[in-house]
Amino acid sequence: MKHLNEKNTSMLKLKHPIPLVLILTLLSFSLQAQETSPSYQSKMIDIGEIQLEYYDHGGSGPLFIEVQDFHNYYEGPYHKPDSPGFAFLEELTKGFHVVAPMRRGYGKSSDTKWGMDVATLGKDLVLFMDALGVEKAFFYGRFPGSQELTWIAEHHPERVLGLVYYNNPIVLVHCSDLEVIEYFENISVFTPDFEREKLKRIMGSRAMYRPDFLTDEDLRIDLPALRFINPEFEQTNFNLHWMETGELKNMSEEEWKGTRQEEQQYLKDLLNDSIRYKQLYEKLKACNLSAEIEAGMKRAFGDQLITRLEQEFPQKLESDEAFADYMLWQAKHILDFKEKVLGEK
Repeated sequence: MKHLNEKNTSMLKLKHPIPLVLILTLLSFSLQAQETSPSYQSKMIDIGEIQLEYYDHGGSGPLFIEVQDFHNYYEGPYHKPDSPGFAFLEELTKGFHVVAPMRRGYGKSSDTKWGMDVATLGKDLVLFMDALGVEKAFFYGRFPGSQELTWIAEHHPERVLGLVYYNNPIVLVHCSDLEVIEYFENISVFTPDFEREKLKRIMGSRAMYRPDFLTDEDLRIDLPALRFINPEFEQTNFNLHWMETGELKNMSEEEWKGTRQEEQQYLKDLLNDSIRYKQLYEKLKACNLSAEIEAGMKRAFGDQLITRLEQEFPQKLESDEAFADYMLWQAKHILDFKEKVLGEK
């Protein structure tokens, strides 16, 4: 197609004036499209042996890395365009450049089928920073994301400006008892992110992770850390939590189109055998490391650890609206934390 010169363009404008109502209609559609389009961009980056997809939410200030938990909230069964998590990250762009890298095996990131352990994934985040040309960053981790946060803090503290924990570091299997491991293997496949074998590989690779501060009581992490925590809710030991909340019954009855039959039968047999169930419950309680993790966090971080209790939030988290407000409440404290760390106040 030939390019129109300036003279021809002007002639077209004169010969074919656009009605004002059409201009307003087009403008309205454009504004609606802007309102519904995501405020982040999917990007790819080469970190060496693999490529990672990451979502760039923009913003200015130090880099803020949201460390992924078990799910990919940008696509798949957990994707919700109006998620409170996106509003939370959008709020943080007021003080940070916010990015959310996808782990290997998730999204468009390389699926190596190996390297799903915490140390390898932690190294991936360090290489991700190298590829971006960023020396230090703030990190935010929820549930399993807290594992990579802690690994980086213990092994690469020179890359950290500050850490933000949404609950204490999670440990998936709290002891090496064979019945406990069998139980974990059977309940670890009840998310719809992936087919069963891939999910087992992902969960099993990080099952026995322990923070170094659990075994090295002299370890100190000289880094500023903020955590949001509810000490009344057991969130570092989900194996125990699922027994105490009755979630196992829901897992055993959900419709999985035949893809989780063996695991569901295991759960049904366990629930129907009260003696076996009680024995397993007592084992889970006996090897629970939650108290040790709490003590280790306080010991390792010392005065650098700031704790915000969920109970400080004025609403009960019993609705989506309340949870959305809670995430914005977190964002406010994180922005204040950043100003304190960088001496901006």
